[in-house]
Amino acid sequence: MPEQAIKDKTAIVGIGWTAFSRKSGVTTLTLAAEASLKAIADAGLQVQDIDGVVSFYHRQPEGQMVRELVRALGLKKCNFEFYSDGGGGWNCGAVLSGAMLVHAGICKNVLVFKARNRYSQGRAARAERANDVKGDAQFTTPFGIHHAAASFGPIATAHMARYGTTTLDFAHLAVTERSHAALNQKAMMRKPITIEDHQNSRWIIYPFRLLDCCQESDGGVALVITSAERAHDLKHAPVYIMSGMGGQGQTAGLWETNGVNSAPLLYEGAGITPKDVSIAEIYDPFTFMCMTHIEDFGLVKKGDIGGWVTAGHNRLDGTVPVNTHGGLMSEAHIHGLNHVIEAVQQLRPEGVVDDLCDGPHTYDRSTCRQVRNPEIALVCGECGESAMLLRRA
Repeated sequence: MPEQAIKDKTAIVGIGWTAFSRKSGVTTLTLAAEASLKAIADAGLQVQDIDGVVSFYHRQPEGQMVRELVRALGLKKCNFEFYSDGGGGWNCGAVLSGAMLVHAGICKNVLVFKARNRYSQGRAARAERANDVKGDAQFTTPFGIHHAAASFGPIATAHMARYGTTTLDFAHLAVTERSHAALNQKAMMRKPITIEDHQNSRWIIYPFRLLDCCQESDGGVALVITSAERAHDLKHAPVYIMSGMGGQGQTAGLWETNGVNSAPLLYEGAGITPKDVSIAEIYDPFTFMCMTHIEDFGLVKKGDIGGWVTAGHNRLDGTVPVNTHGGLMSEAHIHGLNHVIEAVQQLRPEGVVDDLCDGPHTYDRSTCRQVRNPEIALVCGECGESAMLLRRA
């Protein structure tokens, strides 16, 4: 496959976020507007410069439709609105959709956002969701697969049976991600944890304990995409979109995700190999799912992930730092769009702005989470259903 025609033709030029919490106290529309206004300002643009808006949801809209945000922002002209039911698998798909709108000439500046009150409102609606079953879920929900841990548990146990992966391996990933979050001022969970804390945390459903699981969060994030040409005139150095994909196909078995299908297209489309990846912001609803994503995108040989995370190769100074913000497990669960925000921060010349450094980055891991000189970031969605490669200017 040749390099994608869209390679380096578009760039992320603005990012914004709200506080992440368990009780925002405001509507999701307010969260969306706050994050969006911050992203637009970060890009050095005006609200009326935005002419395309994209977002996504899982099964049911979470309170704010794209058109509602268009109206709340007071946009006088919006050339394209897109609101997709892709769930966590569509974080990169949403960004790539915005990039394609720019590349096609339909829009000049596209706003991509995600906002949710998943903890304060979503938890209260759990019982109601049991009655909201459609599609293939009608064949699984009545038999006990009524939450994500139950859905992904068999994937983890299949990998464990085939490759010898253990829950102790899971613990090492959880501890590392929490150590990254401890250096992130906006992370929800910053208190360090130990291997023992993980192993002693209560079972949710085998093989997942409490500390294997992601957060449920209130909050919002947003970003702005424009063309590579326009990006040069804006406030920050651009972060270029090298390649991307969004879709899924069959795999050899439960121990694989769609990452095995996505990865070749992604790397060939960017003209690179997995060895060129500097950092990876990987969808992590559970410890194991992050681990199998890492394998399926070619960063680690299949079956070797347990030893790799135990050796600390995913740490800030490791072979490939993974989830440098703490991920869904420790920063917040904003459907993985916060992973893109972190990748952009890491790839900008000034680096992250919300670690504990007082001034220039020191790389002292008691205060600094900025990775040394990252060039290319891999970002993926749930089960590798969408993914992107980004590079610094």
